[in-house]
Amino acid sequence: MMADNQQRVALEKVRQLYLYYRYSMPVNVAIALTWGAVLYGYVPDQQLLAWNSLVIGVVAARMLHSRRRTLQGFTLPARRLEWEFSIGSALMGSLWGAASWQFLPALPGFYQAFLVITAYGLVSGGFVSMITSRLSFNLFAWPTILPPLAVLAGGNLEMQLPAFGLVLFAGFFIFSTYPRMARHVEMGIRSNIKNELLVEDLRCANEKITAMSLQDALTGISNRRALDQHLDEHWRLAARHKDHIGLIMIDVDKFKDYNDELGHLAGDECLQIVAQAIASFSRRPADMAARYGGEEFVLLLPDTEQSGAELLAEEVRAHIEQLALSHPTVAGGVVTVSCGVAVTEVSSDISYDVLIKAADNALYSAKNKGRNRVELAPELIKSGE
Repeated sequence: MMADNQQRVALEKVRQLYLYYRYSMPVNVAIALTWGAVLYGYVPDQQLLAWNSLVIGVVAARMLHSRRRTLQGFTLPARRLEWEFSIGSALMGSLWGAASWQFLPALPGFYQAFLVITAYGLVSGGFVSMITSRLSFNLFAWPTILPPLAVLAGGNLEMQLPAFGLVLFAGFFIFSTYPRMARHVEMGIRSNIKNELLVEDLRCANEKITAMSLQDALTGISNRRALDQHLDEHWRLAARHKDHIGLIMIDVDKFKDYNDELGHLAGDECLQIVAQAIASFSRRPADMAARYGGEEFVLLLPDTEQSGAELLAEEVRAHIEQLALSHPTVAGGVVTVSCGVAVTEVSSDISYDVLIKAADNALYSAKNKGRNRVELAPELIKSGE
């Protein structure tokens, strides 16, 4: 887990590195063009054109590389991505440093000051855009800042010692501040990732709690709460289209006697087997098998006509009888079920309680007629009744 977190932190630092660089690319081009305007007339045109072309070429190449890696989703190892970026940073730093070394002595004092200030501005910008990679920052900043310092130290400029001292102080401030700021940024990234993981854990926990609240603990199928939610959803949907909904109420015959004779553990096992058998007939995405309470189960069948619901109920009854679960207190010697079937054309005028009541009445009728049978509701329920 710790290694996974470290990898996430490393990848997030790289992602931010590439993201922030997009904002610095136009700045690099603008400063290169500005330097070109300042240097024009003081240095050979061919050298100036070559240097400007190299800067713009490197910026363009880095832009394409950054876009490619971003579109790929940073799937490569973080260390490799950082090194790829750092190579580009080193190239840019070398180009800025080369310009200072080559062109600075040829300029008047005011323009010398301007170039040195903008060079430090570039380093300050790198401070922000490369705050998540010390490697990239160092490979960019040192090549950018050392040549003007070296030229100043040589005393070849009009700025002389005061300017050298000021520039040296600015460089010291930047490089001494960077590690502390980088640590703060990394701590922020770690904190954000930790919070994201906590949110993800909380979401997973909530999903598990929700699933548990909609699942019968004994049998593993949906419980009555889940049935009510599912039935309410499909009832409203069917009401808009005047569709039919079927419901089969299923009860294990003489289950109290089964419990009294074999014990509650055997009774629980029996309910689990029956529940899974009933659930196997929930064949469409909208169908639902649920434990209604005790030894009663429900099979909900949206968009189902009466004949289809009756046929399926008979298949359920026959299948459970064929399981041949021993039942010592009934004539046939095996566990059986009785089924009550009700179907209605849904409208907004009636509640789904009418459907449940009709199926329950049909189940009561099946019990009274000898059990192990299927009974239909006295008549198809009509909308508005």
